[in-house]
Amino acid sequence: MKQTRPIKAKDWKSLLKQARQAALKGKTEKAYQLFDTCIKDCLSCRMPLKAIAAAKYAKTVLGPTPKIRAILIRLFISAGLHGDAQQEYDECCRVLMKDSMAVLKELHMEAFLDVLAIIDIVHASTGQCIFKQNDPGQDIYIVLSGEFDILRDGATESLLRAGALFGELGFFHHQRRSATARATRDGELMRIPAEKLHVLREKHPCLKNALEEIYDKRMLKKASEDMRSHPVLDVYTDHLRHVSYAKGQVIPSDTTADVTIIKHGVVEINYDEKGVLRKRFLKPGSIIERFSGTAKANTDVELVIATIDLLGHYR
Repeated sequence: MKQTRPIKAKDWKSLLKQARQAALKGKTEKAYQLFDTCIKDCLSCRMPLKAIAAAKYAKTVLGPTPKIRAILIRLFISAGLHGDAQQEYDECCRVLMKDSMAVLKELHMEAFLDVLAIIDIVHASTGQCIFKQNDPGQDIYIVLSGEFDILRDGATESLLRAGALFGELGFFHHQRRSATARATRDGELMRIPAEKLHVLREKHPCLKNALEEIYDKRMLKKASEDMRSHPVLDVYTDHLRHVSYAKGQVIPSDTTADVTIIKHGVVEINYDEKGVLRKRFLKPGSIIERFSGTAKANTDVELVIATIDLLGHYR
């Protein structure tokens, strides 16, 4: 059987030196890649303790980033050092406020480590825009420190502090940003890349459920913001029900007290405008208000129907 070529000490040290130099020059991604190469080389040569030493050095040089923590925890587990793994895991949960973050708190260890492995840390200075309204973008952000304004059409919607999540509408709707996010104090963010998060969502049901719950709440919040001209609607206390329709099915409008919000899929509406037949396609997050015409599912759709609580029965 072919034996694995032992990694030479000078090669191992050379990679660590190159990684440190890259980090000092601000080339964080290159430094991470060099550390990762060194760790994988050590593992391929069956030197788990050297791999752990390299990961610890990476943690010292690059800081305790989520990616480095995930690597170190997994190395501890694979080496049978479960006490060290648990200590690092507990510290990571505390620093990243796992138990207080809706997207993270219900994740088991394997799912949490998978998410940590894709997270990037973003440093933001006062006045810096994270993204602007109508910009393309689907990544999700979580505030670690500092303060961030969310502005819509130039008006402040909310002020976010540690533990808050934003950018989720872009992730769920695959559309342009609905608001501007700007740092009002120096701080740090965790950026979760959308493409990789979609993959993990399908891999881990607990993550999929957490994201679905966040989506429900955010979608209702946006509907409430969009319906400011309808003060009778309160999407948090009115009676809500979820309904699904297959592609091509007609979507009935039950009563004048219903407001329908599209959760998933596309709805086609056909209506008469001054004697001219019109057609529109409404995407997730859109509100189907009362109109004279018909609505049908252009794709398989899931809707949230709010029955306005005129008498306060649901309060």
